[in-house]
Amino acid sequence: MDVLCFDFDGVLCDSAPETAATAWQGCRELWPGAAGAPAALPQALQQRFCRLRPVMHTGFEAIPLMRLIETGQAGDEAILADFPALRDALIARERLRTADLQQRFGAIRDRLIAADEAAWLRWNVFYPGAAEVLRAAIARQAVFILTTKQERFAALLLRQQGIALPGERIYGLEAGRSKPELLAGLLARAEFGGATFHFIEDRLDTLLDVSQRAALRAVRLYLADWGYNIAAQRRDAAATGRIQVVSLAAFRKAVGL
Repeated sequence: MDVLCFDFDGVLCDSAPETAATAWQGCRELWPGAAGAPAALPQALQQRFCRLRPVMHTGFEAIPLMRLIETGQAGDEAILADFPALRDALIARERLRTADLQQRFGAIRDRLIAADEAAWLRWNVFYPGAAEVLRAAIARQAVFILTTKQERFAALLLRQQGIALPGERIYGLEAGRSKPELLAGLLARAEFGGATFHFIEDRLDTLLDVSQRAALRAVRLYLADWGYNIAAQRRDAAATGRIQVVSLAAFRKAVGL
């Protein structure tokens, strides 16, 4: 028996354009007096945001990332090298709170969906072949989504693809547990005794965290080479000997789909 655990953003769905638009709206709410800021997100800023998307881990980080970009507080190399420090410094300087940023980010998404759900869905594009791989996996094996996205948004995007995954198979931000903790919980379930676990993720730090936990030694790890990572991270992943760097076709073959 195989159990397949998929990350969502950067593995199944390219949400970077929508994340950029949501972050831009968050910046306009937090800094309404920004001199000359247009109402709509300029294309150049969107493109830069999408290039820098690999530095993010959780959705709320999009707001400080967009703020760093639009104000020119840091160049691309600095952001790629040390985004967590830049993020934390901005949050402290502006007297923001992580919980408030999380709430604001989700609320803006809810409003955008309510205003024009079709447009919001168009901003979120599944990678070519990803939905087909997920459908094939669901038909044959136990499948879970492990994501830092809020569950209602992941479920909506799956439904738009015609994929009916039960809510108890989607672990999002609301779970309040890290992906290694979620994997450990699944491994401990009696129904999966003796199963082979596969975890595909686009964020190297998450895979490294899993790889360093003795209780998760048996989990097979894959870095999605089409997701939100850069060449240096793919080289580092390959060098571990534990993490397989895969294309979508290679992943499909590796798990027998």
